[in-house]
Amino acid sequence: MLITYNHLICLIKKNTTMKNCITFLFLLSCLVFFDFEIKGQDPDDAHKRSGRVIPEAYDRSSISWVLVYNSGDSYTYRIKESYENITHTDKFFLNPLEEDVFEFKVGRSSEDSRISADVIDNRLKEKNISQQIISHWYNRTDEGFMDMERIHERGMVNATDADVIREQSTTRGNWALMDYGNRLIDRSYVVAIDFSNVSRVETDTYDGYRATVYASLFRVNLSEEDKELIYDAWVLEDDSEEEAIKKRELYEAIDPSLKYVTQISRIVISYNYQEDTFLGSITPEKSTEELFQDLVQDGYDDVLFELERDYEDFNVITPLYSTRPLEAKIGKKEGLSVDQRFFVYEHRYDPETQDVKEVRRGVIRATSNITDNREIATGDMDPSRFYQVAGRRLDEGYVMQQSNDYGIGINFGADIGGFGGGGLGVDFPIGRTIGIRAFHLTANLFFDSGDYAGLGSFDTGFDDRVSFLRWDVGFAKGLHFFRHFELRPNVGMGMEIANSDDLSDEISTIFFKVGGNLAINITYYMQIVGGYNLYSSLGAFQDEDLIEDHSYSDIFDKREGESIYMGLRFKF
Repeated sequence: MLITYNHLICLIKKNTTMKNCITFLFLLSCLVFFDFEIKGQDPDDAHKRSGRVIPEAYDRSSISWVLVYNSGDSYTYRIKESYENITHTDKFFLNPLEEDVFEFKVGRSSEDSRISADVIDNRLKEKNISQQIISHWYNRTDEGFMDMERIHERGMVNATDADVIREQSTTRGNWALMDYGNRLIDRSYVVAIDFSNVSRVETDTYDGYRATVYASLFRVNLSEEDKELIYDAWVLEDDSEEEAIKKRELYEAIDPSLKYVTQISRIVISYNYQEDTFLGSITPEKSTEELFQDLVQDGYDDVLFELERDYEDFNVITPLYSTRPLEAKIGKKEGLSVDQRFFVYEHRYDPETQDVKEVRRGVIRATSNITDNREIATGDMDPSRFYQVAGRRLDEGYVMQQSNDYGIGINFGADIGGFGGGGLGVDFPIGRTIGIRAFHLTANLFFDSGDYAGLGSFDTGFDDRVSFLRWDVGFAKGLHFFRHFELRPNVGMGMEIANSDDLSDEISTIFFKVGGNLAINITYYMQIVGGYNLYSSLGAFQDEDLIEDHSYSDIFDKREGESIYMGLRFKF
């Protein structure tokens, strides 16, 4: 998704028109539904993304990050400076390169501003990137000396508590864990990140910078023949100089291939609020350096999130450790974060096909109780805790597979009573940012109409149907007591505007609302929602002036108080 929470805040500022609000919610709905159709949301198909069944073990991948840019790009020095200070996730091993910033002279067009994957691939091959990565794995020196220290160390880091417990019962013990490192070499990747179309953006609400970020993913392919040659090219201390030269020449002939996997893109933006806005008055102003650091860090985080969604090798897979409470032996080392989604599968034997198939049994999310396991597993580390949002009863030993989602909910429904009307709403999972599970920023837009001519002592000046447009923003906290139910208390504040062809000036009110809704799962991504809300308006206004002696409900009978909400929620 290319929409951030801050865009929503910008749209609902006083100087933003209702037309922009409508456009925003409509476009966001279209984007989410389009993403839903393209990527698919059937968890039973999640394990087929790479053409194979869910693996029984999770192996950490390693990544070499490369920054690419075009010689004519704007703000290149800012991007390069910020790139050097990126905070990398703990989830992946890092394979550093001799050179990780590459300049190109290919030009950019308005139709396609990216540096093509083929051009990047050719440069990576020119620089022998794949051979550099293999050399890093084996701690190879210029003289040709190598060792297994890094491979064994990473094998130990890769091992989970479950691996430790299992191998401690064998005769090999820690040696088996060290050997895990050998299979990790095959999960070496290169990500080339390209910040394109970096430009200054300035509106009445905010001022900052935006960019289109492209990420090209490549995988290092080391054949079995090349693996054997590595050991043949291993220079030993007692080798003669002639033998050492031959082995170094043999190693230089080893040429692991780079295989292009995919290219994804995101739009990122970093900005300050204008000083004359409310948010500008309460938030500290960031320097240009800080804005670019945020821009580059957000680009890194966003493309990594998308790669995890699209590419199964980047998904964490682990057995369910316990069910009461739901726990698993993963944590910060695996990049686990609040509300991160996992599908839970059961391996079942099919006697007809004589194959073992994965059957989805539930959907769970991480709580804020995430263990810090960023050290070598010992077998007795605390597990992280999860909560279930869909599915049947789960059993220990079921397989959990990471399945990133945006956490956004789109609601379609109607209020009966109170202000009334039908409309749509958007729920943003801000709890992921602040570390509170199932905590949402909500935004709603409703429409209604009715006959209100000649009501009360207030002379409305019209004798026609009145149209109502209402919006509100607020917060909601999800409570999951049962697998198929979610209770969400909520509070909010908003505005309703009444208009008619015969009305010279709009009549409006500001209101508070408090209530809650109960959602029942149809599927893990669709819910029936019923709720109760209590609205309280703060006077009636016309032409921004308070209407004396008349409340909003005096003018528009019964447009206040209790309402019942019914609708559907789609989660993505």
